[in-house]
Amino acid sequence: MKRLAGLVIAAAFGAFSAPDAHAQSAFGCSQLSSRAHLPVVEGTGGVFFRVQPDLQMFHGLSDQSVAQVSALSAALKELGTTLIYLPVPTKSLAMPDNLTAETEDFGFDPHIATTVYLDTLRRLQEQGVVAVDARQALLNATPDQPAFHRADHRITATGAQRTAQAVADRLRSDPGYDLLTKAQFSTVPAGVEVLESAMRNQLQQNCLMALPDVETALYKTTKVQSAAVVATSSLFAETQRSSSIAVVGTEYTGEPSANFAGFLSDYTGLDVMQYSVEGGGAFAAISSYMTSENFQTSRPSYLIWEVPVYSNLGQFADQPMRELIAAAGNNCRVPLRVMVSEGPHAVRVDLTALDPGLDYTLLLDTDGAASDEATFAFTNRAGLIRTKSIMRHADQVKTGRFYMPMSGLWADGAAYVDIDLSVPFGGNPRIAACFY
Repeated sequence: MKRLAGLVIAAAFGAFSAPDAHAQSAFGCSQLSSRAHLPVVEGTGGVFFRVQPDLQMFHGLSDQSVAQVSALSAALKELGTTLIYLPVPTKSLAMPDNLTAETEDFGFDPHIATTVYLDTLRRLQEQGVVAVDARQALLNATPDQPAFHRADHRITATGAQRTAQAVADRLRSDPGYDLLTKAQFSTVPAGVEVLESAMRNQLQQNCLMALPDVETALYKTTKVQSAAVVATSSLFAETQRSSSIAVVGTEYTGEPSANFAGFLSDYTGLDVMQYSVEGGGAFAAISSYMTSENFQTSRPSYLIWEVPVYSNLGQFADQPMRELIAAAGNNCRVPLRVMVSEGPHAVRVDLTALDPGLDYTLLLDTDGAASDEATFAFTNRAGLIRTKSIMRHADQVKTGRFYMPMSGLWADGAAYVDIDLSVPFGGNPRIAACFY
């Protein structure tokens, strides 16, 4: 009751003090935290924090998600790739000195949030996953060279450099690192750039004075022996080359101006290839890469999976993680018979040869169909139907491969499955069952 009364008094005081809102802001901003889209809180030094996700405290992985990341790490390791899990902290975790008392109104406590972040790292490491503390690296940035842009959610080149250094430090402690052939790289300043920022543009509508530009120092990394610029190397480039390190993630590591791949090459002496999907969450980039022919035929020594810490690995049930685990291994060894189906977008697959007592994941290779969706309608012997779907992010590379777990079906299994795509199948689709 005391807390409720305090909130009522605070609300009443806020109503009377509303005309002073501009004066309380360094940029004459008002009603930032009550915006219908992208509510934010203005911190000190011109730093703006999103209410969601920057002021969320609990980003912990469930025990099931931790176990699945561990299973993915083990499956990759069996075929020679070490997984490096890189949880990128929120801006509030990396820049707590810029928080104000207003963030407490949203229940945010940086100490609790830090404890949750560190606990997530501990639990992953206890399950054998190599996980990097990016928070500590970003925390040590200086006010004149912040880890994140002040009026944008992306990390700066300074933030990327510090994160790359933390990853490199962890790689150098791995026994396999010393066995790899190193090269010499050089990183030099390449000017300054002001980036386009949707976040800054939206916030400016609520502010009288100009917000800080999203400005970053640029850097260029070259391989000394060949003078080839490496910062823009893509895992899906038309001309492929092998690399020791593959980085998959979001705009946090993929923003070209941040030069994360270049810094990582410089610090490790290894070739780095990269693929990111802006706003793609935990799975868009890694699902494209691990279901691609590039990954299957030329696996890297290290796979760095950059995941925003607020991503929920269980948001879409078990399919995304089961897909990665199946793609990482070599267990899709049960070919299945493709039956006649109506139309170019559909196939029917006979499942009667599978043991209903075993847990399978179905591999669908569409033979090059760039579909952004695959729907699996499972039918049992009694004619009952259960439908499951895979949806790809609009901006991710469509590889034509999908992995669907046969979980949540019937105790006696399914008789067949009808698979529908958003585009026609290729001429020779292939379906196999993978052991889980």
